[in-house]
Amino acid sequence: MAKKDKSKSKDNKNKEKDATTLSLGKYTAYFEKLENGKKVNLKDLKSDQNAFMPIEVCDEKVYMTEPDGKLIQNIDNQQKCDFMIYCQNLPQTCFIELKGANISNKKDYNPYDQIIDTIKFIRQQEELKELVSANTERHAFIVSNGRQKIPKGIETKERALWQMLFQNGKNRRILELVHYVKVTPADRYSNKERIVCSPKSPVKIPFSK
Repeated sequence: MAKKDKSKSKDNKNKEKDATTLSLGKYTAYFEKLENGKKVNLKDLKSDQNAFMPIEVCDEKVYMTEPDGKLIQNIDNQQKCDFMIYCQNLPQTCFIELKGANISNKKDYNPYDQIIDTIKFIRQQEELKELVSANTERHAFIVSNGRQKIPKGIETKERALWQMLFQNGKNRRILELVHYVKVTPADRYSNKERIVCSPKSPVKIPFSK
């Protein structure tokens, strides 16, 4: 029986490891690789609203970070969303902000500005630019549990966020990029005008409308 070439086997393992390693300089350590097929409830442990978003990872090279408290340090006037997921194969970046039943439209404290500020910060960092490059599809998710109240008069905020997500050459409506997510205990899923999901029927990432 022929002996296995251990050096070749080791080289192949190293190549596989390199192929699934995200390289973002000093920011790499803040990203966690999510296993294909894994279901995760994204929760903000600092919030008393108990909001969460159930997701299912449906691809390789999917990486998650928490801008608020990890990726982005506390800086005056710097707002941050709760989660960011980068799907390297597409590529696609998803920005996720968890809220209670009411979505605030107050100045300097609303999900639109929190996501917009996060994108602005990333654009300013040379090592993170690929996450929001012109070739990267971008989506925003504003999440609440149970009854979801979307405030009146948020059209301007929505459009400002949409402009940050919009890709040149891809003419997509606001609600194809800015998503309102309602999490329910019922085992059902819908992604039409508003996403309705549950832990048993999570949002699939990478996202497809």
